[in-house]
This record gives sequence, C-alpha cells and structure tokens, in this order.
Amino acid sequence: MEDRPGISLQGRYYRHYPPGKPLGLVEEKIDLGLGDTAFFLVDVYGLGYDADHDIGEVPEFYRKVADKNRDIVVNHITPAKEAAKRLGLPIVYVTNYLAPSTNENNEWRNMSIRTCGVDVLEAWSEPNDILKFSKVIAPEEGEYLINKQMYSGFFETHLDSLLRTLGVRNLVTVGFDSRICLGTTVIDAMYRNYRVVVLRDCCSTSEYPETEEGGWANWMAIRFIESNVGYTATAEDFVKACEGFST
Repeated sequence: MEDRPGISLQGRYYRHYPPGKPLGLVEEKIDLGLGDTAFFLVDVYGLGYDADHDIGEVPEFYRKVADKNRDIVVNHITPAKEAAKRLGLPIVYVTNYLAPSTNENNEWRNMSIRTCGVDVLEAWSEPNDILKFSKVIAPEEGEYLINKQMYSGFFETHLDSLLRTLGVRNLVTVGFDSRICLGTTVIDAMYRNYRVVVLRDCCSTSEYPETEEGGWANWMAIRFIESNVGYTATAEDFVKACEGFST
C-alpha cells in the first residue's frame, strides 16, 4: 500500500534484564502508519452495553460479563474506535459463532460445560442473544467481521488473509478477554509477525475469587503481553495520538 502519514504513540513494554534486577516497564515512541495499521476488536459482542442495559435472554455467566465490561466498552473502546475511524483505519472484528464442526464429541464444548456451566450447542445455536452486538459497538458498513469459534482469532479463520490483503502490519487491539481470546489472538498475531499494541484499559478478564480484589488475573495478563508479545497503551493515549497525527 502507498505510504501515508502516521500517528505517533507511546507504547509500554517490560524489560526482564538484567537477571535479579530487571529494568522493568519503559515507554518508547511507536510510529503507526495509516496505511499499515488496523483497529482490531476481539469478542466485543453481547447485549447490555446500550443505554437501556437490556442484555436479553442469556445465562447468568454472560450477564456478569456484561455488567463487568460495560464501562470499558462505552467509555474506552468506543471512543478509541471512533478515533480510528476518523483517520480511516480499517476496523476489523473477530467474534464467536457456533462452527458446524462442533458436536457432542468436541472437547472445547465439553470443557465449557465443565468450567462455565454453558453448553454451547444449546446456548450458541442461532438465534440467540449471547452473540448479538450492542448498537454502541456493533460492526458498521465497510468494517470487517471474521467469525471464529476457538479462542484465537487466527485459528481456522480467514483473519490472516484479510489483514495481509489490507496491507496491515500493526494491530491496535481491544476486547475480551485478556487471558483467553484476546490473549491467545495477540500471541498468534506476534507469531505471524504483526506488531501488537493492546489498549490495556480496553480489556479485562474473568477474575477468580482469589484475584478479584485488585484484579490480579487481568494485571498478569497485561504484564504477559508487555513482556512476551508486544506493547500496551491506553485509550486516551491512542485517541490523543490520532488527534495529533503527522501530516
């Protein structure tokens, strides 16, 4: 793709060295070209984020998720997406669906029953309210939507082909959840030589009772990304960078 002006963003990462006394967190300027950067949303589906908070008919597991993530979607992800749209960045979604290959012998389905109390063969069968989008963050005309079933957006999907035909090199990434679907997707992105920037206030994870106070599971997920995958920044950082992009 032709060279176009870009934005300059402060990206944060973690330095493990030297042994015994690591240098820790540091920020550096990242130049993101408008011609090779996409705004990337992982699993931001679900009702309950609009003003009416109507979550539809869903199991309690999903109701808790919507309550937890409402502020993130409305006040962090949405403004960041709008800033990306104003610059003309490609907007790319990956979202869950019930793949035709899923049946009673599917181990992922059986794991979901054991650990979440959700049988996807029943809960994800269309039509359902679980996989719908709230209007505030739904894909719009001209934006890209890739269906996935497993955690990573790259597993048995057309995501990599889409990004390469768009000329994308950088993924500014938001969504859910930081340990599972978003986490595995950005790992796979790095494996495929994409530079990843996760907006750390635009994601969360399901905490355990032992980690709920302090949000330590999400903290560890973010630190893992900063240590082993790419960079992080905030929605405010990104919005300001978009507003002040070089011409």
